[in-house]
Amino acid sequence: MIKEIEIDKIYFRLFDDNGFDNPTKIDNSPVYNAICGNSKPYDEYHKRMVRLGRAKAGYMNTEDFLKFEESFNYLAPPYENDYVRVKQTGHLYAGWDGAHRISVEKKRGKKTIKAILMDGGFKHKGYSNLVDLSTIFNNLNYDDYVIIKDDGMFPNYVDDDDLDLLCKDRNILRQCIINQLGEYETNGYKIFEKNKQVRHHIDIIPSGTNEQNKPYGVNNLLNFRFDLLDQSPYLQQFGHFTNKIEIKDNFFDFILDRKIKKEFEWPVMFEKQGTFKANFPCETDDLVVRFMEWVWQPHKQRHINYVINNLKNTSEFIEVVNEFTNIEIDDTYIKEMLNQEKK
Repeated sequence: MIKEIEIDKIYFRLFDDNGFDNPTKIDNSPVYNAICGNSKPYDEYHKRMVRLGRAKAGYMNTEDFLKFEESFNYLAPPYENDYVRVKQTGHLYAGWDGAHRISVEKKRGKKTIKAILMDGGFKHKGYSNLVDLSTIFNNLNYDDYVIIKDDGMFPNYVDDDDLDLLCKDRNILRQCIINQLGEYETNGYKIFEKNKQVRHHIDIIPSGTNEQNKPYGVNNLLNFRFDLLDQSPYLQQFGHFTNKIEIKDNFFDFILDRKIKKEFEWPVMFEKQGTFKANFPCETDDLVVRFMEWVWQPHKQRHINYVINNLKNTSEFIEVVNEFTNIEIDDTYIKEMLNQEKK
């Protein structure tokens, strides 16, 4: 299907140093910047593409690209059927190919471009970033929260992802988040909420997503979830094996009182706005929460692996676990845990 697409609704999926697709606003892309007088980012990106083995025959270096720009005319004979290809993702369109051609058209002041709409999932894994978490947290107006069990991607995220937030009052935090989701509803996104006893889910589902139409690939109806927690979940039991854990009433307050702020830049998917800050547990409390998650649900092996690989202050870790939970550990336990992992 060929459709006239607003160029400013298109973004590029460009490889980062690890070969992971990173959604990139056209204005922030090395491709567009190269023809706007700043070729250094494109030089670096071209080298990266070569190193990753992604620079196919004919992939232009900076000099070739600048020459291409001078003579390029979109869909001019004999290339009248050589449309760029895009894939709809929510209210936006991901460039399937054609980043160079789209960039040239944008620089020339074109507002739209004829493109082929593609079906199917993306070939390479990458971030989603349809939801601007940076702006949401920058404008949150609520400070009694921490992001727990962070996977290192924040403020980026992948499709069907969630963010766990421990807070003092999930009703207040919920309202602060909901207040900022109006623009997504305007763009056709569905916002579903679930109150699940000790936690509250805010699910964001892009427009056009249903059982028959899955624009993000297999089983990806959900784009992103905020998971708000203000009470202990560790007495809940599920269909799989769990261990009940008792914690003191002031444990979450203890974590919130010791929170730290981390500074981040806006992802390249969005307009550059400097930096913002978000709250996280201190290093020891982060490890304690992950440890408890594993004790509670032992199949979540990734949490204990993270603890083992990052535990430094064992004395404080033991002290916090013993002080605020009914789990009893000591130096011997820690040594056995580390030795068992080595085995």
